[in-house]
Amino acid sequence: MERFKNILFASFGGKEDLVALDRANRLAKNNKARITLVRVVEEISKAASYFLSKKQIAGMEEAVIGQAQNDLDNLTQKIDNSVEVETKILVGKPFIEIIRTILIHSHDIIIKAKQPSQKGENLDSADLHLLRKCPCPVWIIKPTQRKPFGKIIIAVDPDPSDHERLSLHIDLVKLGTSLAKNENSKVEVIHTWKVDGEATLRGPRFRMSDEELNSMAGEVQKAHIKWMDNLLTPFSDSKIKVSLVKGEPGPTLSALIEKKKPDIVLMGTVARTGLPGLLIGNTAELVLGQISCSVLTIKPRGFKTPVA
Repeated sequence: MERFKNILFASFGGKEDLVALDRANRLAKNNKARITLVRVVEEISKAASYFLSKKQIAGMEEAVIGQAQNDLDNLTQKIDNSVEVETKILVGKPFIEIIRTILIHSHDIIIKAKQPSQKGENLDSADLHLLRKCPCPVWIIKPTQRKPFGKIIIAVDPDPSDHERLSLHIDLVKLGTSLAKNENSKVEVIHTWKVDGEATLRGPRFRMSDEELNSMAGEVQKAHIKWMDNLLTPFSDSKIKVSLVKGEPGPTLSALIEKKKPDIVLMGTVARTGLPGLLIGNTAELVLGQISCSVLTIKPRGFKTPVA
């Protein structure tokens, strides 16, 4: 976790901010890092001009910005005196302005509280946009998060034939084991595997017997065990529990995480479309949309955000 020296904390107001701010404060203090507190104020809609004067609109904007600045000033009082801190008020769409600030000022991590979802999902739309498009690691803290973390789960898929994906998961394990060391917590690496096309191989065209399929599954499992061994060998000094589970990645990971009830899940988010940054991968999006704990996600090196 020592890599983080320029932290962006996104405040959305409310008591949810406090637990996440405490986490940002401790990280900054340990790393001798700086924190920038931002609040994004959305523009007053153009429709307001039909029933309000320009003076009234300007007065409303001034009042909203003033209250936001007052909130940030109060938050700065909760940050350790040894930490360099500044505040910024941004105007526009929250996730766009946050990402623009990250690009301009080279922030290396964003920390924020998990926002209550309007539709009952575990993550609201602003959080999902950041997870999809933010170029730096995104740390979303559950407001009821205990401290320190007791159990950390790292979800990996280290395919050695995909250099980008393998590098991403090496970075992910480095980050997770470093966090576990700082928190004196237990860490578990989980990975799902499956036999591609198993249903088709069982069908009338191929008619593979159970014995043949079981033999094939055994070979696939051995390959995945080897991948995991190669990934984790450099981290042999860390006490890592490993779980390999057969099944479809998204549903299997979601069910496994909810069963294990970790305090935080670390995942890599890899776009698999021709438009970089517009998707975080079907598996990651499904899992992150369903789990209820805190999450920390990272992108592949060289990821390009679609936000200009």
